[in-house]
Amino acid sequence: MKTYISRYLFFILALIVSSPNYSQINPSTGMSARLQALISTTTLYSTEVYKNVQGNPYIDKEFNEGSLLFKDSSRIEKIGLRFNHHSGLLEFTRDENIYTIPNPEDLLQASFNDHIFKYVKYYQGGKLKSAYFEVLVSGTASLLYYRSSIIKREPLPPSEMAGKNYRDYFRTLREYYISKSGEPARIIYKSKKSILGVLSDKEKELKIFINENDLKLRKDKDMIKLIEYYNSLPI
Repeated sequence: MKTYISRYLFFILALIVSSPNYSQINPSTGMSARLQALISTTTLYSTEVYKNVQGNPYIDKEFNEGSLLFKDSSRIEKIGLRFNHHSGLLEFTRDENIYTIPNPEDLLQASFNDHIFKYVKYYQGGKLKSAYFEVLVSGTASLLYYRSSIIKREPLPPSEMAGKNYRDYFRTLREYYISKSGEPARIIYKSKKSILGVLSDKEKELKIFINENDLKLRKDKDMIKLIEYYNSLPI
C-alpha cells in the first residue's frame, strides 16, 4: 500500500512539474508563456485582401484591449483584439503585427470593448458546425449573435467607372441562435413563435411575461429581456 501511494504521489508531482507555467513572463520578450505559445502556433495575417473592398469586415475596425481565457484556465490580459466576420476569425495584435487566434476550440472566451465571444457548436442546414458567436445572454439558455459576410460585386454606371465598371463591398449576414444547457445552438428568428419554439418548456410563463411587459421581440433589448427572464425561472 505504501509503495502504491508513493508511486501515485510521484505521478502527481511529475504532472505539476511538467505542466507549463503560462503566467511566467519571459524577461527578454516581455511576453507571458501563453502569449508566446499563441504566437508560435499561428501565422501573420494580412489585410491587403480587403484593400479594394468598400467597408470593412470588423465589428470594431480598430483593435480594442481585451482578454483571452482558455479552457486550461490560463489567460492573456491587455491584448489588442477584434473579430473579422468575413474570415470568421479572431485577430490579435502584437508589436504592430496582426495574427489570428489558432485552435479556437481551446478558447473559453474572448472579451473586448463590451463584447464577449465564444467558439460554439451550432446546427446549420442540419449539419453540426462550429464558429465564433457574440454572447448576448449567458445562462441555462444562451442568446448568441452570429455575424458573417461575403464580398459582393456591383456594376457601376458609366459615369462612375473611374477605370473599372464595378465595385466590391461587404454584405453582412446577421443571425440569432439559442443554446440550451450547453447543447449545440439552434437558429431563431425575431418572432414569438420562433423563440417560444426553442423555449417550449416554459412557454406558458414566457407568454405571460411577453404580454405583461409588452415585449417586441424584433428588438434586441426585448429579446434579451425575455431570455434573461427564462433563465431566472426555476428548472
